Amino acid sequence: MALPFPLSDLLVILPELVLTELALGILLWATVVKRERERFLAWASLASLAVTAALIPVAVHYAGSLPREAFGGMFTLDGFGIFFKVLTLVAAAVTILFSLRFVGTSPYPGGEYYALLLFSTVGMLGLVSSLELVSLFVALEIMSIALYGMAGLHRGRPQSQESALKYFVTGAFASAFFLYGIALLYGATGSTSLEKIARSVSVLSPESLPLAVLGVALLLVGFGFKVASVPFHMWAPDVYEGAPTTVTGFMSAGVKAAAFGALLRVFDSALPALASHWQPLVGVLAIVSMVVGNLAALAQTSLKRMLAYSSIAHAGYLLTAFVAAPLVAGEAMLFYLVAYAAVNLGAFGALAALSRDGREPLAVRDLSGLADRRPALAAALTVFLVSLTGIPITAGFVGKFYLFGAAVSVGSMGIALALVGVVMSVVSAYYYLRVVVAMYMSEPEGEDAWGPISPASAFALAVSAALTLLLGVWPAPLLALARVAARSLIQ
Repeated sequence: MALPFPLSDLLVILPELVLTELALGILLWATVVKRERERFLAWASLASLAVTAALIPVAVHYAGSLPREAFGGMFTLDGFGIFFKVLTLVAAAVTILFSLRFVGTSPYPGGEYYALLLFSTVGMLGLVSSLELVSLFVALEIMSIALYGMAGLHRGRPQSQESALKYFVTGAFASAFFLYGIALLYGATGSTSLEKIARSVSVLSPESLPLAVLGVALLLVGFGFKVASVPFHMWAPDVYEGAPTTVTGFMSAGVKAAAFGALLRVFDSALPALASHWQPLVGVLAIVSMVVGNLAALAQTSLKRMLAYSSIAHAGYLLTAFVAAPLVAGEAMLFYLVAYAAVNLGAFGALAALSRDGREPLAVRDLSGLADRRPALAAALTVFLVSLTGIPITAGFVGKFYLFGAAVSVGSMGIALALVGVVMSVVSAYYYLRVVVAMYMSEPEGEDAWGPISPASAFALAVSAALTLLLGVWPAPLLALARVAARSLIQ
């Protein structure tokens, strides 16, 4: 029986196929592994990610010239997708390093945790490689369904179950909007292929234009939920607070990166002809996300809720560049997503590293005097918070400089977006540096209730902090890679 596609097409999705099989193997292995031996599952998951990463150059080698499309144009192997695949694999690996002790000393089922983490990563890999809206939606759901389960892994904690339920319900609504958007675009263009949509929207009749614009708006709703932009952010504070801390860090880094990667591919590849319609919408989303995210974060005493609203604000910062030319916007956003992933993984990882017997620092006051008791960890957390603020010699400053620079290049609308971003960055200094003040200038409250930092967590924190500082003083190599990846998107 002849296959409907050449076997060489499988090479394009070889990393996804292998990681799926390895994740299934870990899930089956978890059924027979005792609780005290679940650490082996973590190392096996790390090895699975390493094997997947090693298969990317193998796929590139056998694919020949890039980009290489497969399955009738449903998936592609190109520089843009490879950039995000490496980023999501590294984010998943760092999350596992933070999870080694966190999961081992918490009431989370390790087998399900690591398997779901890998399945979510599979969805992210497919998300950034899809050239067709239906396959993109399937990848989006693979990623999301695994995350719904991870958010509610603490079965004995009502807050965790509530966060998972809220995430699932709001995610289902967002998926419905996304599917309606796909249906309307199909009705207007007759295709779900990004390439064919791009050709069709450039010659749309006046009768089909409103249908296409409405479809684009509904796609923005679906993507807005995934990147947690206002007004589609309602789930983020509760889910970030209720989910396991390492899961929250993975969501804020890997999920946001994959979602923005898909957003860039869809809108810059398929919908540039409608830019005059969707760019103002993106500008409005950027402004309200920056303002609402930062102002809401000012009132938070919970560390995880504060970082959740911070994540909403940073979605706004990223959207400011999205109104620029595709190459300029892509380069700035790709650089910032790497910097943001390093910082957020480190910040949430620092909180997870302090956990003991399922208890972790939840409020700002819980970190009072941390510099006296954990000077190295306090220094690393300070680096992350300073970078989120956007202070020089950190990756956050360089990233914001390029984001706002990209926005300014489009004229008055971009200048207004950049000004709002700068003002909101100044506002954010209050709630970020409030944590630094608590760590260095407040007296410790009671006895030291936090656990020792594991070697794996210490290594991950050191790498995240070093990368944050390195990108702040030497951004050129990553910028060059981001430029090459962005250029491959618009070729």
